Amino acid sequence: MSWQEEAVQIIGTGLAAIGGLGVVIVGVSALVSKLIVGSMLAKQTHELSSKLEAIKKTHASELEVAKAELASKLEATKRELDIIKEKTLRFQNDKIVTYRIVIDMVARFLGALDAHYRQSLPQPEAWARFDQFNEERIKVYGYLAMLAPQAVMDAQDRLVDNLLLVANGNAVYEWRVVREHALMMLNAVRDDIGIADSPISYNGNL
Repeated sequence: MSWQEEAVQIIGTGLAAIGGLGVVIVGVSALVSKLIVGSMLAKQTHELSSKLEAIKKTHASELEVAKAELASKLEATKRELDIIKEKTLRFQNDKIVTYRIVIDMVARFLGALDAHYRQSLPQPEAWARFDQFNEERIKVYGYLAMLAPQAVMDAQDRLVDNLLLVANGNAVYEWRVVREHALMMLNAVRDDIGIADSPISYNGNL
């Protein structure tokens, strides 16, 4: 018998001898392996959970900081918008007050011209009204220059220039022409202060 055959025989005899014990050893090994793997998984799970919780806390802290910064920026923006709103409203109110002064000035002078051309206003009083208008229109021009856009300035210049020509006897007083210049100025004013999208027009019969 060769040594190979003898080795096989010895191994076979050994396995036969431990028979049932081998089954027990295999079962115990499997159980131990399962416990070890379970312990390792539990350890890794605990470590991962701890890391995840730490990450969540870190991001939660960063989120709170970001929220606080955003709230601060929103509050600052709100304050800036309130200031802009207040300045805009004040500026708009100043415009309206100035435009009313212009309208009052022109209305007074037109009343004087009408009365003069109907010969119900004496010449000395008519010249006194003209002097008053001349002083007021210079003052009003300065007010407008601080607030009004160029379109309003141009329309006001055309209206006042026509009135000055009439007052100095260099143009005929025509209500239709004066009305046209006045409407152009009023529409420029309406456009500037945003009262309406479409211009107004005279639809009467005079």
